[in-house]
Amino acid sequence: RADSELKAIKAQMNPHFIFNALNSIQEMFFIGDKRLANEHLGKFSQLTRQILKASGKQFITLAEEIDMLQKYLELEGLRFENDFTFSVTVNDDNTADYIQLPPMLIQPYVENAIRHGLLHKQGEKNVRVSFMFDEPNRLLQCVITDNGIGRAASAEINKGRKQLHESFSTSANARRLDLLNQHRNDKIGVQYDDLDNGTKVAILIPVSYD
Repeated sequence: RADSELKAIKAQMNPHFIFNALNSIQEMFFIGDKRLANEHLGKFSQLTRQILKASGKQFITLAEEIDMLQKYLELEGLRFENDFTFSVTVNDDNTADYIQLPPMLIQPYVENAIRHGLLHKQGEKNVRVSFMFDEPNRLLQCVITDNGIGRAASAEINKGRKQLHESFSTSANARRLDLLNQHRNDKIGVQYDDLDNGTKVAILIPVSYD
C-alpha cells in the first residue's frame, strides 16, 4: 500500500514540476526572445526525459540528482534574468556516482526556496545547494540556503492571497518522506533554520551504495 501511494505521489509531482518549468519558458516567448526560449526549451526536453526515466526507479545516484538540479535551476533562472545566481556543490565527487537516494528528493525544497523565498525579493537572488557526505556514518547532508524574504514574510504574502494556502510540492514531499521513512530504521530528517537574510534547509539522508 505504501509503495502504491509513493508511486501515486511521484506521478502527481512530475506534471506539477513540468507545468512550472514550462511557465518559465513561456515568459521568454512573451517578451519576444525566441532564440533564448528555444535554447531553454531544448534543456527542458532533456530534463523532462531524465525525470521520467528517474521516476520509474526507487533510487538514483547522487550524480544524477545533481545533474537534474543544475538543469532545473538553469530553467528557473529565466524569470530573474541577471539577478539570479546558484551553485550546486559536493564535498566528494568520487562518491557521487555510488551514493544512492530517492529520485527528485531535493528538488521540491529548492523549488520552495525560489518560489517562496526569492520570487518576491528585490535585487540579487541566490540559492546554494551543498552536498556533504560523511562516509564513516554513511550519511549524506544536503543544505539549501537562499537569501530570500524568509518564511515569515512568505507566509504573510500567501495568507493574503489565499487562506490555508500550502504549496503542492511542500505537502506532497512531506507525505512522500513519511512513506519513505516507514521502510527505514534510519530516518530521513529535515530541519529549517531562519537566517537574518533568507532560509536554510538541512536534509539528512542515510544512504546506500550501488
